Amino acid sequence: MPKNQNTAAVTAPPPLDPTNILTVEELAARLKVPPTWVYEHLRARAGKTIPAFRCGRYLRFDWLEVAAWLRERRA
Repeated sequence: MPKNQNTAAVTAPPPLDPTNILTVEELAARLKVPPTWVYEHLRARAGKTIPAFRCGRYLRFDWLEVAAWLRERRA
């Protein structure tokens, strides 16, 4: 039996739902802001940046993460 083995379970993030993945333009439309607003909030000088990930050279957004980010900013 191994000694001092850490048995803490690491929880994986939930899988992405493809229906919640948005482009810059789709996110801007959903938030009713221009795409330039989305790009501005991706920059580090904006403070806590909008959550995004890259698919190659393309930026994508998980709507659930963006909604949580918006709620956090509102508080």
